Amino acid sequence: MPTGQHALLQALGDEWPRYVGYFVSFTFIGGVWIAHSNLTRFIKAADADLMRLNLMLLLFVSFLPFTTGVVATHLFASNLSFHEVTISTSTERVAAVVFGLNLTLAALMIYLMLRHAGRTPGLAADDVAEEELQAFAKERRSAMLLQAAATVVGGFLPLAAVIFYLAVSVFFVIDPFRRMRARARRPARANGEPAEY
Repeated sequence: MPTGQHALLQALGDEWPRYVGYFVSFTFIGGVWIAHSNLTRFIKAADADLMRLNLMLLLFVSFLPFTTGVVATHLFASNLSFHEVTISTSTERVAAVVFGLNLTLAALMIYLMLRHAGRTPGLAADDVAEEELQAFAKERRSAMLLQAAATVVGGFLPLAAVIFYLAVSVFFVIDPFRRMRARARRPARANGEPAEY
């Protein structure tokens, strides 16, 4: 690490791909955490299949530091500036695809968990929770498909793919809060009790 102030600032500035990779991973993990929290809020029990899916989710999330390091190290390795970003090397494309595959597989696991919990009798807390789980599963299926599409893009345009990964992750961190506010504003149920979900 450079010791001079100017050299240190320049060296830190040159590390921008690492910051981007870290931020994408952080927002993605935040979205997974929110989805997982919603899942646990709406279930009353877990079966063996749900536990296996949860373990697979943990596996793919635990790979993120490695794949984030790969994309951060190799993204624009040949050109650590923003000019000529449309030119990419095969190494950069492979790094973007490896990162995207990791994100896609983790997104697939959270989708499968939500779908399983919403469709398996006895797991959801009640009928309303079952409907919420099924709605969450549809949302997370969209997230998984968007991550997969971005991974394909990464094979051609690594920067566009990473921006896409970030946009999808940020959306799925923000969207649940918007939905929770909308649910809170729903009219009370017919029996006069406030809507909980």
